[in-house]
Amino acid sequence: MKAMVRERFSHHFLSRNISKHWKSHILHFHGVTNSSINDNRNLRMKKFSINDADKCAELFKEVFSDYPWYDNWVSVSQTKTYLMELIKNPVFEGFVAYEGSQIVAVCIGHKRSWWMGKEFFIDEFYVSNEKQGIGIGTELLEHVKNNLIEENYRRLVLLTNKEIPAEEFYVKNGFQISENRISMINEL
Repeated sequence: MKAMVRERFSHHFLSRNISKHWKSHILHFHGVTNSSINDNRNLRMKKFSINDADKCAELFKEVFSDYPWYDNWVSVSQTKTYLMELIKNPVFEGFVAYEGSQIVAVCIGHKRSWWMGKEFFIDEFYVSNEKQGIGIGTELLEHVKNNLIEENYRRLVLLTNKEIPAEEFYVKNGFQISENRISMINEL
């Protein structure tokens, strides 16, 4: 009976998108940490170049068409058009994380000269679905922060949805939820 329950539990949770989160908790319970996983990884962080655009568009569609977003991006062409709009911004800045020849994480944003000092607004930040929960996002974010600190930037700013793994990720990485700001939308 126990074996059947364990098998059904494993099949139900580990065969779905939530599996990466379960695996992370199970690994942590057994003493396997993100740092021990990361030691075997060959990550290369770099600034975005236009040559990265196609791979970034493919990864964007993959990530945001899946849990927890389920956005309806119909084609890679559509995602590339969206990303190119961001990239063409004269104050655009982007960063990518490569594992071998594959882009596994992307940070795309723009620089702003704000009254409190220079800040970087993250328009898009995403990690390959298969690579979430093992520290790659945190490593890329640290790389971004270090680059911006060298250029005297004072803050990172972003928007994300509430009560999804991304919110927890950003809080874990030092972001604070702004109590005096709201997001407003006017459907046309």
